[in-house]
Amino acid sequence: MMDNIVPGKRFQFEDGNYIEVIQIKYGEMNGDNTNIVTYLIGSPKGLPRKLVMDMGQFVSNFGHLFE
Repeated sequence: MMDNIVPGKRFQFEDGNYIEVIQIKYGEMNGDNTNIVTYLIGSPKGLPRKLVMDMGQFVSNFGHLFE
């Protein structure tokens, strides 16, 4: 499943909202060394928000969208 989560991968919902992975890097987050996912969440009418999350949490929350 984590092979499907790569930079540039985007999932778009029927209403036009989307989530897009923009970067994956190895680093420290909350005192742990882990893969960190930087991603955008946006809508057709607004500016996207850039967020970061560790890979484990990202897969738990959004992994099903990228299968």
